[in-house]
Amino acid sequence: MEPKFQILEKKEDSIKFIVEGIDVTFANALRRTILSEVPTFAVDEVEFFENDSALFDEIIAHRLALIPLKTPVDRFSLDALELDDHVVTLSLEAEGPGIVYSGDLKSDDEDVKPTNPNIPIVKLAEKQRLSFNAYARLGRGKDHAKWQPGFVYYKYLTKIHVSKDVPDWKELKELAEKRKLPVEEKEDEIVITTTSAFYLPRKFEKYVGGGIEEEVVPNTFVFTVETNGELPVEEIVSIALKILMRKSDRFISELHKVASD
Repeated sequence: MEPKFQILEKKEDSIKFIVEGIDVTFANALRRTILSEVPTFAVDEVEFFENDSALFDEIIAHRLALIPLKTPVDRFSLDALELDDHVVTLSLEAEGPGIVYSGDLKSDDEDVKPTNPNIPIVKLAEKQRLSFNAYARLGRGKDHAKWQPGFVYYKYLTKIHVSKDVPDWKELKELAEKRKLPVEEKEDEIVITTTSAFYLPRKFEKYVGGGIEEEVVPNTFVFTVETNGELPVEEIVSIALKILMRKSDRFISELHKVASD
């Protein structure tokens, strides 16, 4: 069966879609690839010249590493198995009093900079100074969480069949419609398609198996992908799929080599 995609919701920082025609192993492989294989820029090393703040160098370095950095798709081969070794320097010189924000970092590459300029780094008191160079590199989430491009989760697509013999079945219909879930009303039942999580109120639990039945739609999953801002959310999915294909091709090639020896 040819896999089919249906986009349910697209926002600036997230996307929700249905994938039909895959099994749970592929669904989990896609999830793990998004989290651990899609590369992004992150601060990997910090060289301090002066730090009079109340925070140790290590704490500031840790904060810098967790600031999401824009990662230009068109300039780096993000779907390659080997990463580009390009290094971007983000420098800062600040003197208190005041709060140092991510937007105060000066990048030597205009395309690689904090996705949000309002992330606080440290508060400087009167005459306190902070000066450093932070070096950002491409990396993958499997090496450190700072390189994860975002968050992803999936669920089985299910359909809840509610018999009209169930008392107050209209309440479930109204609840599903309020959650913006697809509801199909038939002569003797309603069918709720759970494109997002749907929990039955406790008073309906006694009807499960006797008036309320849950059907798991075979080989169909609902994915939700959220981006930290380093990459557009649709690019995260696209790059992950390319990496999966590259790894599969390499695996098949190695199998052919073994078989021919």
